[in-house]
Amino acid sequence: MRIPISTRVLVFAAVSTAGACGASGPSTADAERAPDQVLADSLVGAWLAEAGGMEVWRGVESARFTITTVWFDSAGEIRRMRPRRVEMRLVDGMEQARVERPEAEGLYVQTWTGSGAWATLNDLPMRADTKEVEETEYVGRDVVYWFGLPYKLFDPGVNRRATALADGGYEVLVTFGDDIGAHPGDRYFYYFLDEDPFPEEVHYIEQDRTEESRNRTIWSGFGRVGDFTYVVARRWLNAEGMPTKELRIDDVQLNPALSDSLFATP
Repeated sequence: MRIPISTRVLVFAAVSTAGACGASGPSTADAERAPDQVLADSLVGAWLAEAGGMEVWRGVESARFTITTVWFDSAGEIRRMRPRRVEMRLVDGMEQARVERPEAEGLYVQTWTGSGAWATLNDLPMRADTKEVEETEYVGRDVVYWFGLPYKLFDPGVNRRATALADGGYEVLVTFGDDIGAHPGDRYFYYFLDEDPFPEEVHYIEQDRTEESRNRTIWSGFGRVGDFTYVVARRWLNAEGMPTKELRIDDVQLNPALSDSLFATP
């Protein structure tokens, strides 16, 4: 049974105002926001409150976890799996990320320091014009972004708009300011389809591309470490509804001691 939109708006707005606004949420007063902004902040605010609240994210100064990429064949069977170890931390207000990725040719390490990027293959530095170095900033920001949901949806420069769907549920459109992140033209669509506060689907369109390039992901589970909540699995589906890829997060450690040498340029 769907909760009527008027009831959900009132309930979620109360949660959003209490737990996600002010210093930890939108800086604009409710009276100055459009109804679609209020609805979006209510929906995301309820998710954030269920995930532990903004103070939980503020308490994460470092983390270590594994992201396993799973690829499926045309029949939906697992074709290949590859783990990546991620180490991230906050230093002087900058988010840093180190990603270790095993491939057939050896071990790649890609590190985003918050102001620069470097990569190695089997401990040997790679040239600045290689793909691995050029994509390191995006990779580093990406692993932190997804791990930091829903908390990062209230970052400065993130715009939220919501609409009610004709067949029930809500769509929250998330866009970014021109100077936010490595791909500010990306658009994300969060779908809240049942009575719990977590989204069931997330779609995205990269870099101002057309609707035909929309990616559809199904979310299957939220894990907890203490009061911190993270998305466990995101599965990509093709136009026929068959899985093509999945990203799984596990082995999560919060606030491990990470040596400066892990992020220092080799």
